[in-house]
Amino acid sequence: METKDRRTLVLADKRWLSARHMSPALFIFFILGVPIVVLTGVLVFLAPDAALESALVRLSHFDWSKVNWGKGVGALAMLGAALCQLIYFRWSEKRERLTLSSEGIRYTTPLPDSLKHLHPDWFLSWHEISRVELSAPKGHLANANVVSMTFYASSGKRRICPVMWVDPLTYLRPASRFSFRLSALPTYSRDEIVSEVMASAVLRYVTEHQPQIAIESRLEKMVSATSLEKDRHGRIAIAIIFGLMLYAFMDTLAGPESYIDAPSSLLHIYIVTGVLGALLSWAWLRRSLLPVAERAGLAFLVGLVVGVAMVPGALHINAYTDSATSSHHDYLVTFDAEGVVLRPVNDSLPSIDYFARHHYWDKYAKGDVYPVQVHRGIFGFYQFNSSVIIDDIHGLDR
Repeated sequence: METKDRRTLVLADKRWLSARHMSPALFIFFILGVPIVVLTGVLVFLAPDAALESALVRLSHFDWSKVNWGKGVGALAMLGAALCQLIYFRWSEKRERLTLSSEGIRYTTPLPDSLKHLHPDWFLSWHEISRVELSAPKGHLANANVVSMTFYASSGKRRICPVMWVDPLTYLRPASRFSFRLSALPTYSRDEIVSEVMASAVLRYVTEHQPQIAIESRLEKMVSATSLEKDRHGRIAIAIIFGLMLYAFMDTLAGPESYIDAPSSLLHIYIVTGVLGALLSWAWLRRSLLPVAERAGLAFLVGLVVGVAMVPGALHINAYTDSATSSHHDYLVTFDAEGVVLRPVNDSLPSIDYFARHHYWDKYAKGDVYPVQVHRGIFGFYQFNSSVIIDDIHGLDR
């Protein structure tokens, strides 16, 4: 936005001009409602039915008269104050301004003096600026938005992203990019990025009105971002994803071990493993030249398939870490309406309700002893070797 003085330019951060703004009420709903819904869903999914029923019974008999409502109101007031502070900071960030005039460059925020230390205003006169340097984080040029412009002055140095600051009166908000189609993110050459940076309002103002300031560019020495199929890290990550998917599929079908209880009871193991896999892959992918969005997407996918691959993988780890001297235990063959249930002679072991009715079991009478190889390792759950039994059943069908 130009003032009456043609040499004065007032710029705003385009990130706030481009955003589809969310109303405060909807923002509060997402901050409060979504975590509550997600936590409730996780608890309902993980908790046993008996525990849920017991909790509901205790809740129905709870004496609300003994609740200390004073503390509750105080906690809600503190939470409300924190939310109001978040909304206020969002409001202030939208009104930050970068002013370029004949005197110098000035950054201002609408924050009161008591909060200025969080985002302090600053000013540099053109006379004290010795040089300007253009660079990118870690020497990687993903796009023009990551390029920083550092002003070196006698009073210190200040850094901005020049492409982010635009004239709010002439800036055209880009069309929504939301789409259900899966497509690769665009990549830009070094020349395209440099051209966009040099065409920014800040660079044009400095070169036109303050030509005495030396502009040093390190962008020519930096490596521009590459596409997924061309980057070594990207190809390795894709290979890991497909390799783990293939492993999970094959081991689930042909693995020798089987869960006694439903695998959903071990969801916490899969989630922790998946999160660890995502974090480690993100730390490794940070060395790549891929755009940040593609690195984050790949790290998420790696974490997801690591968690899925842990479903059959946990069986191998649990069996390998079984410290028992003998894993063979006697079970009693029993029958019910749906199939065969193997009940342990030792009451400390779980029953195995795994097999459907098959003529293989006709040779066993109710109560006959049947040896089963059971493991319990580092994860603490019971599993059994089902391949021996299934091979016997399939051998009878041949």
